[in-house]
Amino acid sequence: MNKYLIIISVLLTTLVSCTDLNKKSVEYVATGSISAYNLQYLDDKNELVDVKIVPQSAQDSWTYGYFADEGDILYISGNYKDINSSLKLMILVNGKVYKLASNSSDTTKYLTVSGTVPYDD
Repeated sequence: MNKYLIIISVLLTTLVSCTDLNKKSVEYVATGSISAYNLQYLDDKNELVDVKIVPQSAQDSWTYGYFADEGDILYISGNYKDINSSLKLMILVNGKVYKLASNSSDTTKYLTVSGTVPYDD
């Protein structure tokens, strides 16, 4: 009986470990703005979140990180109203820049970065 429990435990542990191998660290980063800006991003529950960020200087950065499965959708978008400002948005996967975009003095358009969590080859 104990032998069967050990085998089942090993199998369950293996299954859980295999699913964790597909998890990747995801981080959204926003920086470069000298005035308030709005962000919309998909969080770890795949829900769209709206936040307003008020930086103290252009060197301030906002970040949000979580773990995602390969193939999950990544999305961050933002805009600002100050013509003298700018914005840089990045998505990092496992600590490396996956996608980025930036603009300056463009208050009419949303800056958007999106994609999917890449699969390992």
